[in-house]
Amino acid sequence: MIELTNVSKKYKNGVNALYDVNLKINAGEFVYIIGATGSGKSTLIKLLDGEEIPTKGTVKVVGTNVGKLRHSKVPHYRRNIGVVFQDYRLLESKTVYENVAFALEVISMPKPEIRRRVHEVLNLVGLYDKGKMFPNELSGGQQQRVAIARAIANKPKILIADEPTGNLDPEMSIEIMHLLEKINREEQTTILMVTHDIILVEKRKKRTITLQSGHVVADLTQGGYIRHDNT
Repeated sequence: MIELTNVSKKYKNGVNALYDVNLKINAGEFVYIIGATGSGKSTLIKLLDGEEIPTKGTVKVVGTNVGKLRHSKVPHYRRNIGVVFQDYRLLESKTVYENVAFALEVISMPKPEIRRRVHEVLNLVGLYDKGKMFPNELSGGQQQRVAIARAIANKPKILIADEPTGNLDPEMSIEIMHLLEKINREEQTTILMVTHDIILVEKRKKRTITLQSGHVVADLTQGGYIRHDNT
């Protein structure tokens, strides 16, 4: 599903963001990505969604060598990946229904299919009765649920959740985690969750990859340590 082989990334300003990273994430996994600011988490996400290409090594996602993609092919490739951000990034002038539908309109899905899928995902995230409301009429947790619904609307194979609980209180954070786990289970979506919330990681144990100064320094599952070639 996701495979990084000897991946390094150096930006034009001279900053080395990742060093010789080797990772393999299988279809259907739920993986935490943790690490301090500047550890390489954001660069990893950018490599996966095609925003950046590796300086060295190979990034393969769903069988595609992302670094070799022509620029014109990147939008089509990104249909494999849904991304949820900490700040929701909803369209304030559109209703909940319209926010989710927009993600399907841009890929030219027929209108009857859009209606069916929007209702399906709103039901999945527990907002079926909120379709006519606008983002500013919702709580922070509800807005994040809309963002998640939009991200999974076209059934991406991978969902990247970038600090999805960062703006939420602990109780709401747990609700969002329940939802992500439900999507992982019911939609069979591979989930990568970037987070600083160590308490949440400890309470809801899953495979956890730790980045530090551009290196993978730990890759832990409930069963133990996953060894990589560069360890």
